[in-house]
Amino acid sequence: MDAKDLAAIGGEIEKFTTTVSGKMSEVDARLLVIEQKMTRPTGGSVFSNDGDDIAQTIINSESFKSFVGTNKRRSERIPVRSFHTKTTIVNATGQNQPLVPSDRRPGVIGPGQQQLTVRDLLPNVPTASNLVEYARESAHTDNTAIQANEGDIKGEDALSFELLYSAVRTIASWVPVSTQILSDAPALQGYINNRLLFFNALKVENELLNGTGAGTEILGIIPQATVFDSTRVNPATDSFIDVLGLALTQASESYFAPDAIMLNVKDWSRIQRIKTSTGEYIYSDPHLGFGNQLWGTRVVPSWNIPESQFLVGSFAMGAAVWDRMEATVEISREHSDFFVRNLAAVLCESRLALTVYRPTAFIYGGFPFGS
Repeated sequence: MDAKDLAAIGGEIEKFTTTVSGKMSEVDARLLVIEQKMTRPTGGSVFSNDGDDIAQTIINSESFKSFVGTNKRRSERIPVRSFHTKTTIVNATGQNQPLVPSDRRPGVIGPGQQQLTVRDLLPNVPTASNLVEYARESAHTDNTAIQANEGDIKGEDALSFELLYSAVRTIASWVPVSTQILSDAPALQGYINNRLLFFNALKVENELLNGTGAGTEILGIIPQATVFDSTRVNPATDSFIDVLGLALTQASESYFAPDAIMLNVKDWSRIQRIKTSTGEYIYSDPHLGFGNQLWGTRVVPSWNIPESQFLVGSFAMGAAVWDRMEATVEISREHSDFFVRNLAAVLCESRLALTVYRPTAFIYGGFPFGS
């Protein structure tokens, strides 16, 4: 076999190799399309914007034709537009996120609770009875005088008394709760206890101030207080502060020294903001931490005093709270069918009475020129 035959055989081998290489590239492209179709999500598309699939796009491209038509190039970059769409992996929003765990804070965030103040102003005395009785002087005659002559008849005084009483009242509420949640969330028990205790104290506060005495209600301080004498006020010249000063004077006429002024929170804010004609605050400099006082008497802001009203008086000497049972929390399954339903009753209860010894020691009224 001479050199001419060997060259012919080499040419045939090179031509065969080129043809096989082109066929294999075409097969690889078709296999790629099949693989993409098998792995794409339901509803996806392997078509480009003009409707051609990826294999057809590759075969028809000039780069591919150049690649299979020559043996001088061993690789070719064939641009193909984006053809495959899929759902973007994102975490769920809101609750029950499957990929990112929540940062759960311990405990329960409760609502705001107003400050309760009345019981702190009044003496709290324990009692072992369900009825508090007390004798009060109702009238007197004072004929005390200097004896003019020896043997003269001395003046005769007279004292009258009345027996008054105040019944111990029960203030209570309860909430049903499953025994499972009490076991699974131990902190919930403390939260429920605290809320029930606050509800009880809030009711006590309102009863001590505003209770009407009707039915089983406590007869509160305000219904028993002496009405403010508004004729003492000169609307043309007197301010809120003047009215409270006059009320303190009226309370002092009972010979019980007033020790507190109770105002609605909004009214106290109005008083603090009163200014002179040149813009200075009358009550105090708001940048300084003065205590709540007017006329040397403690001011107690409260949400349980109606707006534009006030109560001044001798809280330490004019009244008292009698505790038969301080507020307690109990839990029991002995209610209805709670045992078979895995429920429990959480009960908060207190028992107390209020005595107002001297209604004249408390003055209740409103600002006659409005708020």
